[in-house]
Amino acid sequence: MEVSIGMGIANIVTEPVKGIFSKLNRFTLLQFLWIISLYFFVMNSLYSFLSKIDNESFDLSNIDWILEYNELILKFLKDNERIWEIFTVLLFISSIFVVVVAHTLFENYMFIKSCSRYGGDLSIWSLIIYMTYKLYSFTGQFFIIALLILTSLYYWIKENKSRIYRSFFPT
Repeated sequence: MEVSIGMGIANIVTEPVKGIFSKLNRFTLLQFLWIISLYFFVMNSLYSFLSKIDNESFDLSNIDWILEYNELILKFLKDNERIWEIFTVLLFISSIFVVVVAHTLFENYMFIKSCSRYGGDLSIWSLIIYMTYKLYSFTGQFFIIALLILTSLYYWIKENKSRIYRSFFPT
C-alpha cells in the first residue's frame, strides 16, 4: 500500500515535468532557457532585497549549499560576459549570411531552409537572455521593479502605438 502511494506521488510530480520536456524543440528550448534565467535573476533579486531589509529575520543557513552554487553561477556569468557578447554578435552576423545563402542557393531544400533559421533564433534568444542578465546586473535588488516598469512601458506602447505613430509621422 505504501509503495503505491509513493509511486502515485512520484507520478504526480514527474508527469508534468515529462510533459514540459516532451514539448521542447530547438525553438522552444531557447525560450525555456530564458524563463529559467528570468526565474534565477528574480530569485536573486528577491534574496538580495530581503537580505538588505533585515538579515536577522531571514535565516538562510539551512540553504547555504544552494547559495554557494548560486554565487558560482553568478561568478561564471560575470567572468564570461565578454565571451557571451562576442558569441551573440558573431552568431547574429553569421546567421544573416547563412539564411541568405540557404534561401538563395538551396531554395528547393526545405530541411536546409528550416534549419538555417535556427542560428537567427539562437542569436536573438541569446541576445534576450544577455539583455536580461545585463538588466539584472545593472539593477540588482531592484530587478523586479525594473521588470514591472518595462512590462508597463511595453503595454502602454502597445495600447498607444497608433497615437505614437501619428505623432512621429503625421498624415
